[in-house]
Amino acid sequence: MIEKYMDTEELKRLLSTLVLILGCLIIAGLFASIVLPGIRNANRPATPTAVAPVVGESGWLDPMEFPPQRGGVVPPVDPKTLMNPSAELIVRGKKLFEDNCTVCHGPQGRGDGPAASTMNPRPRNFTSADEWKNGYHAPAIFKTLSEGIPGTSMSPFDYLPRKDRMALVHYVQSLGSFPHKAAKPQEMDALSRQLASAGEKIPNKIPVSMAMIRLGGEFSAAPPLVIEKDDSSPGAELLRRIVVDPVRAAQYLAQSSSWRISYRDLASAIALEMPANGFSTSSADLSPAEWKLLYAELLKRIKPNRGKS
Repeated sequence: MIEKYMDTEELKRLLSTLVLILGCLIIAGLFASIVLPGIRNANRPATPTAVAPVVGESGWLDPMEFPPQRGGVVPPVDPKTLMNPSAELIVRGKKLFEDNCTVCHGPQGRGDGPAASTMNPRPRNFTSADEWKNGYHAPAIFKTLSEGIPGTSMSPFDYLPRKDRMALVHYVQSLGSFPHKAAKPQEMDALSRQLASAGEKIPNKIPVSMAMIRLGGEFSAAPPLVIEKDDSSPGAELLRRIVVDPVRAAQYLAQSSSWRISYRDLASAIALEMPANGFSTSSADLSPAEWKLLYAELLKRIKPNRGKS
């Protein structure tokens, strides 16, 4: 049919054009599906390698998380080995600073750590001689490390052995190029005597998350003070009369074991905070015999919790 409208030469040219267009489309499709993805992947920024936390050190932005550490007794040290900044102490101080202090004070001690912006006042800039709360001589820095600074985020580091605190003292001083004035002789003598005192007892140390779990277990809600409906014993009848809130009553008694000493201690404990503790104010009218009965009944129903005092 098409031969009626064009001659053989025109038909060949048309077919050649269609074949060329089809070939270009195939090549473009192959380029888009094979070549372009390779170019994109070649120019893509390298995926940063995840940094594994260092076992035994605190987290970067969470200094309250660290592996549990068992305490012990540190033997006495010779203060003469700690008063001067030896190379060994500086190296040890740098390690301690990186593990405990950089989150607030920054890696260079400029008070610009990752958590610094959340603190008021901001952490101390150790490279400047301005506005040191206790001073920048050795006894003053040791005092700050041992006692902290009230009203700031600087908490005591008294759980560190004295030797480690002195290593931190010398490293902190090394961060500032300004002249550090020497302490008074009597202050240095006092520090020397403190360092020479008997061996230290270092307490156990656990992360906050573990402490919260343990506290949650110790202070979990006690089961309600249940009084069975078919229990018509004198003790059960007495409980029905004076317990207005079985949940609060059970929790109140579970928080302390001092009431277990005697029925008189029970009476004092209940009278102290009723009715907020779940007991009716009518408890004040109980006779000594009724208090003894109540005491015996509660001892049977409220199990001692050894995690509480």
